[in-house]
Amino acid sequence: MASGMQVTPQRILRAAGNRAEVGFRYLLRLFLPFDPWHRMPLAAKDYAVGIIEHLNSLPRNRRGRVADIGCGLGDILLNLAFDERLGLDSDPAVLKGAEIVRLTHFRGNARFAVYSFPGDGLDGVFDAAIMAGWLHGIQPGPAKDGIARIFRDHVNPGGCLVIDTVSKDGYPYRHTAEFLLGDLGGVVEQIGAYPCGRRVWKVTKTSDR
Repeated sequence: MASGMQVTPQRILRAAGNRAEVGFRYLLRLFLPFDPWHRMPLAAKDYAVGIIEHLNSLPRNRRGRVADIGCGLGDILLNLAFDERLGLDSDPAVLKGAEIVRLTHFRGNARFAVYSFPGDGLDGVFDAAIMAGWLHGIQPGPAKDGIARIFRDHVNPGGCLVIDTVSKDGYPYRHTAEFLLGDLGGVVEQIGAYPCGRRVWKVTKTSDR
């Protein structure tokens, strides 16, 4: 019986690439004990693909410095067309993996450093800061306060902060954008909607405060 999906060379290559990437990450985790969740390839994380496409569509003068907080293996960060890319994560093992991915996948220049949210500070200011895929594991108070501090102290005027929220049962905390972003004083917009009630939000800084 014929299916409704056309088998094209592009689909075949993409499927083969996904299997190869899953195998690569499985082998990587044999040597680096990072969270099993990171074995999921970028192609399986539609929200991450959406963030990449959105940020890479920003005007060239808005793509200077970017920080990906909770970067994991660098799926988002290493696909961003920014001048300076900083990946931060609390897990040293996954950061070692991200550096291996950068080198083996020929992903250009990027820097990685250990960072613990919300306590640690950041160095300098950024045109974009990303916090995606993990805020649902942070208690409401620390999440809101940490986001406010990063937006206030480390996002350039005209720059943006990107987060995601989830509403499906089963996640530890189902934050809302209104709660996390409503008091920041920036322009909030939804830039993506995905399964599991996942929404991606961007808040743009319109002043120096």
